[in-house]
Amino acid sequence: MVNESDLIFARGQEDVEERTRRHLRGVRGCIEEMRAVFLYRVNLHEIGITTLQRFEQELRGIHEQLDTDTTLKAALHNVDAIIAAIQDAKTSIYLAIDLQNMRQTYENRKRLYSEYRNIAHALTRALEHLLAIPPR
Repeated sequence: MVNESDLIFARGQEDVEERTRRHLRGVRGCIEEMRAVFLYRVNLHEIGITTLQRFEQELRGIHEQLDTDTTLKAALHNVDAIIAAIQDAKTSIYLAIDLQNMRQTYENRKRLYSEYRNIAHALTRALEHLLAIPPR
């Protein structure tokens, strides 16, 4: 969760401030849930294309909001780093989907599990940036 004291708002913007904090808590929760799936929540054999596509769609939505919402951009000092980490996660998801569609050889399975680790790592970086205390 973003440390709420780290968000910068002008006086009189309590509604905007609360909406932004609530939104960022939701973003963090969503990313934490996805990360947990790749790290420990499920058996990696159970992760299918449908799950990967759903995660990609959620990340795409987060990416779009961070890229276009001026209030979020103003509140966070490290939006570009968060977006870069999300983009890395999406790229690994695309590769994982491609690998799921390929013949399931030993090498392809190893590559698939490696992409799952890459996804978890990218999501961890996004969370770290969301938690980073921005300079004042």
